[in-house]
Amino acid sequence: MKLIDSISFPGSKLGGGMKTGTGDDRYAFDEAANWACVIDGATDVGPVRIFSAAESDAARYAEIFAGEIVAGPADAREIPQAWFERLLPRIRKAVEREVKIPLKDAPLASYPTAAATWVRAKNGKLEGATLGDSIAIVRTPAGEVTVFGEAGKPADEQKRAVKVMAMTPEERLKWLQDVRAIHNTPNGYWVFGVQPEAAAHIVYQTADAPAGTQVLVMTDGFYRLVSPYGRYTDAQLIEAVAARGLGELMRELRGMEASPEDDAKIGRFKTSDDATALLLEV
Repeated sequence: MKLIDSISFPGSKLGGGMKTGTGDDRYAFDEAANWACVIDGATDVGPVRIFSAAESDAARYAEIFAGEIVAGPADAREIPQAWFERLLPRIRKAVEREVKIPLKDAPLASYPTAAATWVRAKNGKLEGATLGDSIAIVRTPAGEVTVFGEAGKPADEQKRAVKVMAMTPEERLKWLQDVRAIHNTPNGYWVFGVQPEAAAHIVYQTADAPAGTQVLVMTDGFYRLVSPYGRYTDAQLIEAVAARGLGELMRELRGMEASPEDDAKIGRFKTSDDATALLLEV
């Protein structure tokens, strides 16, 4: 699997203004082993930071996630389900080695989480594993398009944001903390975090991937071009990226995110989100 193009841009801060660092997204890939992954660290909302030397807890967690994938990738003979069962406990141990507050003592709203989509080409198929709102679009040379991940999740967040952005800043932060505190519990929703039991909730998918199949793997910040903006359909987005390049699509995206005054109307917690995308070819 060949990497054709890649991009990763930071977005706005939760309270407004652009981030000055690299943002909370990360990606990893291995062309020889035919896999790639995008990781979207969840924006810090907790009352305390748990990592002492990092741009943000979200960024550090995404780095740890990516590092563990690279250090211990799936064996070519191993099914994704078995690999993730091994991977998630390793990620928790890596987090525990670095935190300045023991996880058992940290507020649940400060626990690090991330959305991620991992893909691997194997035996004429593309395997995918997703947890959270990241997405992959697969297009065969014949033009057949398959979407990996739960494409409705970005739209669900948009609906929540319309409601939450009408709150005061203090009410909004409290709401975000309350939601984060129930991540990876029966009362919340499941993402990659420090709870190994999240492996049971990963969405696994496969699609035919003959030679020449293109794959666009992205965080929800880049997928905004489809949802909520409706600028492209899934099929149109991967076609546009292949024809014009990720850089031009990123400029188009940021051009649609110039006005913070539109946040409540559109339904977005941040004017521009961290946006990462990889274009791959089998």
